[in-house]
Amino acid sequence: MPQRPVFISYPPPGILRRMLPLWAFGLEGPWLARRLGADMLAAARDSPKLAGLADAMAAWNFERAPLDGAFAANALAAARRKGASARRRALCAALAKATRPPKECREWPRLRDGTDTEAGAAFLARAMDDAAHGSYWRGKAFDFALARGLPDLARRVADALAADPALAPVGARLAVEAAFAWDGPAAGLAALSACDRGLFPRFYALALAQGLAETGRTGEATAVLADLWRAENWHPGLTLRLHTLLFPPAPADLDAMPGRLFVFLYTWNRAGLLARTLESLAASHLGPARVVVLDNGGTDDTQSVCRAAAVKFAPDRFAAIRLPVNIGAPAARNWLAATARLERDDLAAYVDDDVSLPADWLARLAGALRDDAQADVAGARVVAAAPGAAAGVQAADVRLLPPDAANTVRPLVNYGPGPDFGLCAAHRPCPSVSGCCHLLRGSALGDGAPFDIRFSPSQFDDLARDLGGFLAGRRAVYAGDLAVAHHQHAGPGQARTRAAVGQLRGARTKLDGLFAASDMAVAAARDANTAWAELETKWREAREATGCALSRAGSGAD
Repeated sequence: MPQRPVFISYPPPGILRRMLPLWAFGLEGPWLARRLGADMLAAARDSPKLAGLADAMAAWNFERAPLDGAFAANALAAARRKGASARRRALCAALAKATRPPKECREWPRLRDGTDTEAGAAFLARAMDDAAHGSYWRGKAFDFALARGLPDLARRVADALAADPALAPVGARLAVEAAFAWDGPAAGLAALSACDRGLFPRFYALALAQGLAETGRTGEATAVLADLWRAENWHPGLTLRLHTLLFPPAPADLDAMPGRLFVFLYTWNRAGLLARTLESLAASHLGPARVVVLDNGGTDDTQSVCRAAAVKFAPDRFAAIRLPVNIGAPAARNWLAATARLERDDLAAYVDDDVSLPADWLARLAGALRDDAQADVAGARVVAAAPGAAAGVQAADVRLLPPDAANTVRPLVNYGPGPDFGLCAAHRPCPSVSGCCHLLRGSALGDGAPFDIRFSPSQFDDLARDLGGFLAGRRAVYAGDLAVAHHQHAGPGQARTRAAVGQLRGARTKLDGLFAASDMAVAAARDANTAWAELETKWREAREATGCALSRAGSGAD
C-alpha cells in the first residue's frame, strides 16, 4: 500500500492570530516579511511551541533575499538550532558577515528614493568595489536594479558574487531571479539548473513551480508546489497559491450573463499604447460586450486608431467618444458609466489604455463576481511589462491597516519589486483591487458619480470608490490567477516632477479626509476577519486535497 505524503506539522492559522494579526495578509512584501519575522522571533521566545515556525520563517526569508544581512543572521541561528548542513551554516555565516552595513551613508537614501536612476546606479557601481562593504552594496544594487529596470546592473551583481568562492552559490541563485525578471519563465527554468537546490530548497521549488505554471505545465507545477507546501504549510501566501491551483475558479459564460456587458477605456494622447491595447482586447473573448473608448481631449492620432480598431470588433460592438477637453480620470469613468445607462445586473470593465489582456480575462473576472455575491468589483494581478522593467507584480489585492497618527487610510502593499514567483497568483476577497483592469457590477456604478472627481486628474479615485463600498458592507474580490501585463511604469513612486509630487500629496490628503478614523478602524478589523477566515478555510481544504498525514516533526526542511 503506497505511503501517504508526510505533512510537517506547524501551528494552524487560527492559533497564530492573537500573536500575529497581520499574518493572514501574507508576507510577499519586504516590509511584511521583516515585520512578521521579527514578531515571530519575539513570539517564539515567549512560546517555545513556535520555535520551529520561527526557524522555518527565518529560512524562507533568507532564501528569498539572501543578501539581506539580518535575514542571513536569523537563518544562521536557525540552521544551528536545527542541525542544518555545514554548507548551509557556512553560507549563512559568510553572508551575515559580508553584508554588514557601513556605519553611515547619508547619500544613498536620497539616491534610492530620488528621480535620477543613473546617479543611483553610478553610486552603487562604485560602492560595490568597497573592500569592506562590497557585498552589502551588492544587495542594495540588486534591489535597485529590480525596482528601476536595470538588468545589466543585476547581472553584474550576480557575476561578482559567482566569482567569490565563499558566495558563489548566491551568484547562481540571483542569476535565476534576473532570468525570471527579464528573460521569461523558460529562461528562468534554464538558469535554475545551476542553482544549488541543497542550499536554497524553498526558493528552488517556488521558482520551479512558477516556471512550470507559466510554460503551460500546470499539473507539474501543482505537484511541485504541493510538495513544498507539505513542508512549509505555515506560509499564508503559499497556502492561497496552492489552493488556487488545486481548485481553479471557473470562468463565466459571457453569453449567459443576466445583464449587459461593457468594456470601458479612457485615454489621453497615448495613441500608440492604445492601439496595442485595442488589438489585445479585440483578440480576447468578449461575448456580447460592447467596447466604448473615451478620447479624453487628446490631440494625437487617437481618433484614427479608434477608426482602424473598430473593424476588428463585431458590428455595433465598438464606439468611440471624443471630448473637447481632458476632464480627468474619475470624471471620464463616470462619463462612460452614465453614457451606457447602466442597470443593476449589467457588468462594466474599466481597462487602462496600456495593457495586454489574456484571451479569457473578461470571463474570469465575471466568474469571480458570479461566485462572490458580496463583491461588487473584481480585479486582476497586474504585472509590469514596461520596457526594461522587471516582470514583477505592480498591483495585487489591497489590504487595510488600522489608522495611525499620520494617515486615516492605510492601504497595505503586500508585494515587492522582484520578479513574480506566483505567490500573488491567488484568489480571495479584499477591500480593494487595482483599477488598471477591474470589472464592476452595474449596481456599484449606477448612482451617477461613483468615482470622486476631487481626485482629478487621477490617483486614488478607484481606491476611494472601493473603500466606500467596503464601508457599506460590500467588498472586492481579487482574481490573482489572472495576470494583466501593464506597459507603463506605475504607482506613486513614478511621480518624478515637483508638480506630480504635489498632486500626489494633495490626493493623499483628500483620501484621508474622506474617511473617519473610527470607520477605517472598523474596516481594517473586518478586512482582517475576512483574510483570516479565508486562510483557515483554504488551509484545511489544501491539506485535505493533498492527502496529508500528520508528522510530529514540528519543523520544516533544513
